[in-house]
Amino acid sequence: MKYLKSLLATIIAFLCCYYWGEFSGFTSFSFAYILHFVLMPWYVYLDSLFKWKYNFSYFQTKKFEKEGAIYKLIGVNLYRKLLVWCGWERISRKEIKISGRKSAIELAEYKSRSSEAGHTLLFLMVTFITFLIADNLREALWLVVLNVVINLYPILVQRYNRPRYKRALEIIETRSFKGN
Repeated sequence: MKYLKSLLATIIAFLCCYYWGEFSGFTSFSFAYILHFVLMPWYVYLDSLFKWKYNFSYFQTKKFEKEGAIYKLIGVNLYRKLLVWCGWERISRKEIKISGRKSAIELAEYKSRSSEAGHTLLFLMVTFITFLIADNLREALWLVVLNVVINLYPILVQRYNRPRYKRALEIIETRSFKGN
């Protein structure tokens, strides 16, 4: 049944995007915006149906990511402040109450993998769609800009946050081990 539901959701998402593109133009700002905000709930729905584990080596922190210097250099902290300023952090943190509890940090770490997977898939899909419909960079402008802002930077934020969650979990493990 979940495969049928996912197929139906995919068809509905495709049709919404296609007909909006027909209506507004496939290289317009409104199409780029609608494309992203139709694909996001589509992915969240599929994720809830299949409950993927995200245990791939891709999600492991690479050596160059440990301290987050590369992410700081390309403006991840500024982007994170923007998310707080616009209220997104409050919305996205309703489900995850970050506290010092191990279970809360484990959930946040898992959600970082889930979010990164979704944004990565959507980034690749929008990039592919951009190549299909835009003849030049000027036509692709809104698709590219929104793809960077709505998908690429969230990927980078998750890659920046994950080592921090891992360190917090290690500290909790060390404290609980010493406490025994």
